[in-house]
Amino acid sequence: MVQKTVLITGCSEGGIGDALAKSFHKRGFRVFASARNLAKVQHLKDMGLDILQLDVTDEDSIRQAVLTVKAATGGHLDFLVNNSGAGYIMPLLDSDMSVAKKMFDVNVFAVVAVTQAFAPLLIASKGTIINIGSVLGKMPFPWQGFYNASKAAVAMLTDQMRIELSPWGVRAILVNTGAIKTRFFDNLPSKSALPENSLYYPAKDLIEPASAGSTVEGNAMEVNSYAEVVVNNAIRSNPKKHLWSGGGALATWLASTFGWSTVWDVLMPRVAKLSEVKNMIYASEKAEQDRQKAK
Repeated sequence: MVQKTVLITGCSEGGIGDALAKSFHKRGFRVFASARNLAKVQHLKDMGLDILQLDVTDEDSIRQAVLTVKAATGGHLDFLVNNSGAGYIMPLLDSDMSVAKKMFDVNVFAVVAVTQAFAPLLIASKGTIINIGSVLGKMPFPWQGFYNASKAAVAMLTDQMRIELSPWGVRAILVNTGAIKTRFFDNLPSKSALPENSLYYPAKDLIEPASAGSTVEGNAMEVNSYAEVVVNNAIRSNPKKHLWSGGGALATWLASTFGWSTVWDVLMPRVAKLSEVKNMIYASEKAEQDRQKAK
């Protein structure tokens, strides 16, 4: 029996890609685990997995990765997992456009670039693309609008891939990922702290902890359990095209599937404590007005 193959982007130790690589490997797949820095996937090589350097935003790096996999497999690839991702948490009014654009390069454009490059290998195998999306692509959670928008784009691109590649028998699966216990929040840009001139700055003590993951910590799913769900679905003869897994995933699915179009206008203020944010801002403004009157 020919060994099945999978290439996974973003496999640095402790993350989703790392767990997915181990899960596929456990099932007998030949796994090509990639990362920008090979030192961060050395532990996978020690376990018997193939590792390769891949910067998903660099055309030459992508091209070299394709050549490596093609030579190793004879021109076939059964699964491509687009997992590499970047985060950026900042209110839209305070967002740095250069940081947001770099995030979109990784989260959106790289997904297409990598898929384009590996398409011939996937077509040869009638393979499957798995795009790691997020429940945040389905709801306007405050303070991270650009990240949410990037994941909404991934959701649409996945559906687009499934339709456009169907003539060649290539499938595409979207994983709507909820809260997972990884180092995601540790790897955010250093510019994630609210600037002092932000209109939201008076509420920073409420906003910044939420931006650091405080609202999802207790609900987060173990990354290895998440990986098992994703891989189990992937290897089914008829996998779910939209898979939901992780903390809060079920609740998000219910609200986005059965709620009215603006249901989040009702739910999100409660979840994100927007009334408290408003009160803190107004209290700060009033205090400033009182100081001005006292002069």
